[in-house]
Amino acid sequence: LKELHLYDNELEKIPELPISTLEYLDLANNKISTINDGVFEALVNLKTLYLNGNQLEEISELPISTLEYLSLHSNKISTINDGAFEALVNLKELYLYNNELEEIPELPISTLEYLRLDSNKISTINDGVFEALVNLKTLYLNGNQLEEIPDTINDGAFEALVNLKELYLRGNPFKCDCA
Repeated sequence: LKELHLYDNELEKIPELPISTLEYLDLANNKISTINDGVFEALVNLKTLYLNGNQLEEISELPISTLEYLSLHSNKISTINDGAFEALVNLKELYLYNNELEEIPELPISTLEYLRLDSNKISTINDGVFEALVNLKTLYLNGNQLEEIPDTINDGAFEALVNLKELYLRGNPFKCDCA
């Protein structure tokens, strides 16, 4: 078995799936509120995981080194613990839009190429927050609470994004004090 589709059900927790051949798991639009330790342990070939449209509020740890695509959008995520994404050494796409994030989480994922953080509550972009994202090509930060446009895209927080091709900042309450 390579693909398992369990979306649009009433699942309240992620089932333990001892299927080492599984590469694609869709658990979207359920009622999952926590990710239990070890639940993904047997999924040694998992590349794609959909957990969007659930009731997740916190991400503690996702130890799935084979993952390339992770969808966590449209949950209630307000907390992503430090180190939560440390094991995701092959991740290329990460979807965290439409959550409750107030700050950009630690993302030590040098393979990441596509990141959606739009429609959250992010109000500042701290220097160094994108430091590891040297391969990022597309970044969505639209629909947040950013009030200041970064002075230049090549300095500070964005300095490490040497491969960035697309940056979306629309729909933020930018203020201009330029007289």
